[in-house]
Formats: sequence, C-alpha cells, structure tokens
Amino acid sequence: MQYNIIPHKEAQQKLKSHIRFMKNVSYSVAEKIYNEYKNSLVSLSENPHSGLRYEHKSNKNLKYKLFYKQRYRIVFEIIENNVYIYDIQDCRQDTDKKLL
Repeated sequence: MQYNIIPHKEAQQKLKSHIRFMKNVSYSVAEKIYNEYKNSLVSLSENPHSGLRYEHKSNKNLKYKLFYKQRYRIVFEIIENNVYIYDIQDCRQDTDKKLL
C-alpha cells in the first residue's frame, strides 16, 4: 500500500528556512539534510509504521520518525492511507515539544 504524504505548510517552511541557513554554513550539509528528508518521505509513503516511533499519550496515531543521524524528527499522523506531517524538528535544539 502506498501512503499519501501531506506536509503542513509551516513544517515545510521551517525546513526550507533551516536548509537556507545551513547553505550559508555548508552547502554539502544543507544538501545532505534535504536528501535525507526526501528519503524519509519515500520511507513514510511506503511504510509509515516502520522505524523509530513515538506514540503520543492521548493520540496513538500521532507519531514521529527520526531521520538524518537522529538529529531531526518528523512529527506526523496516519489517517487511513494519508500521512499528515505536522512538524519537522531539529533535535539538537530546545524546541517546542507541545506536539509530543
């Protein structure tokens, strides 16, 4: 079964901003982050139930998947054959964890 990936616009914008910043530091690192994100989307579309996951206490459908050497996480929810991406978080920083 193939799942549809539906990223929230704010999550996409957050990742784009981070990649733009990283391009100023290191183009190769920015490119690597982007490629790992694309690979994660392929993985989510094929099997969002695999990999490292966190289940939210009150919403068992809300999960996250780690990617890029466990430095980033994708917060998503699976509803039928759709994967809704709500956030992309840099785990190296003290981020807003209200979705977790």
